[in-house]
Amino acid sequence: MNKLYSILSLSLGIVLISGCSTIDLPKGKSAGYSSFRLYQHQASHVPDFTNREDRVNTYLQAALKEEFESHGLKESEQDAELIVAFLLIVQDTAVTTAISDYYITSGSDILSEAHRRMGKKNLPGGYEAGAIVVDIIDKKSGEVIYRDFAKREVLDYLTPAEKEQRARDAAVEAVATFFRK
Repeated sequence: MNKLYSILSLSLGIVLISGCSTIDLPKGKSAGYSSFRLYQHQASHVPDFTNREDRVNTYLQAALKEEFESHGLKESEQDAELIVAFLLIVQDTAVTTAISDYYITSGSDILSEAHRRMGKKNLPGGYEAGAIVVDIIDKKSGEVIYRDFAKREVLDYLTPAEKEQRARDAAVEAVATFFRK
């Protein structure tokens, strides 16, 4: 009985500690940097553009690349000073999933926090949302110098062009503070 009580106490302590966790959101700036590259691990995954998440990943990559270039940073696979990684989170009232093909770490802490927050909301059963979490890493130090996110409700009735624009807008929103002077 004491063993069971100890296990239950330990489990409750872990739940309470993890419930208090927050995700660090460093807010570095683009000043002093001139080059970037988008992160993508070498996965065996071949994009299927009939798949919604693969289409959204394509939109997000294009939007991030355009946003960095519009602020004077050059894309460079070899000599990039910054690595731009992103995590796509899709969640409904029951399940939270992540597409991490373009994210350097597992994102499990972020995913857990997103799921915890969604669970606190009293949303209708058909509710679905998507979020992008962008990390900008200084390649030399390996440190995350910037992290932010943007989220949107998934609206199935929108046209493909409207869905693409919403995804692009979310990517731009997630990095907007990085480019403020």
